[in-house]
Amino acid sequence: MQTKKETNKIPFLEYNIKKLDKIMKLIKPLFLIALIFSFCVSFAQSGENVNKETYKSTESYEVQVIGVGQDGTKVFRIWAFGKTVDAAINKAKRDAVAVCVFLGLPGSGYTNKTPALCTLADERAHQAFFEEFFTYPQKDGTGGTYLKYVNRTTDEQPSGEYKLKMKGGFKVAIDVQVKYNNLQKDLATKGIIKSINQ
Repeated sequence: MQTKKETNKIPFLEYNIKKLDKIMKLIKPLFLIALIFSFCVSFAQSGENVNKETYKSTESYEVQVIGVGQDGTKVFRIWAFGKTVDAAINKAKRDAVAVCVFLGLPGSGYTNKTPALCTLADERAHQAFFEEFFTYPQKDGTGGTYLKYVNRTTDEQPSGEYKLKMKGGFKVAIDVQVKYNNLQKDLATKGIIKSINQ
């Protein structure tokens, strides 16, 4: 049996629980909205950071020539690092074109060494062109010009020794086919490099 003192405490306790329950019902949706918003912002920022990264012609590229491509193309394996596997793949595609433009490809048992398409003087004279050319594709449809010169030789995701988890992201290797002759012709037509006929 409850004493008079205990009886008085119960209504007070019930009142506070009901009040707290009402407050929680109001806070839960607001908390959920804030959580979703913060996730979306952080996801968007991580994507922007990848896409805003500028090309570097002096970057150290890891390349392995793996075979002979169709006429006018170069086939090779290239490694790249990114925060996610997809970001690393996107960077590898861009780097594959940059290698052909700025550094050239090493020789192999299958092929001779391929010279760079662009000299350092060409790059300096046309820096604005290259910054735009190597811009990642944007939501508004701009950027990604370099993509028309590179294809992956397989749609499969890298795995095993070709997908390494590292601090801050992934290092992946993909096999690519670069349309070298088309790239050379288009750069010459735009006056970025000397024509092969000169």
